[in-house]
Amino acid sequence: MLVTREADYAVRCVVEVARTGRTSAAQVARVQGISPTFLGKIVQSLAKAGILATRRGVGGGISLAKPAEEFTLLQVIEAVEGPLCINDCLQSPSQCGHVSSCPAYPYLCEAQARLRETLDVSFAE
Repeated sequence: MLVTREADYAVRCVVEVARTGRTSAAQVARVQGISPTFLGKIVQSLAKAGILATRRGVGGGISLAKPAEEFTLLQVIEAVEGPLCINDCLQSPSQCGHVSSCPAYPYLCEAQARLRETLDVSFAE
């Protein structure tokens, strides 16, 4: 599994906002070397997921929507990527006609569970 650039930038954005407090998306983009347009899309996804709060106008900007210990790395990744799944058959087992006889399926399930467990760490940790 490859973490996409969008997921990488989302994590970097959240870490930067957690570190600095309320800031502007333009400032995060500059400090992290991310295209402001691309970061804007990421910020929208993170705000929709309840991870970032956005406010327009004077005194506006972006901030964490809740304390860092209340959300995880997994939630940030899934906010921009959708459900984390290492293989299509794990996402939709009913769509795969080989699940019951597939020798790899139990191992893929275990790998998926371990990956999710590893990423289920709060930003406060």
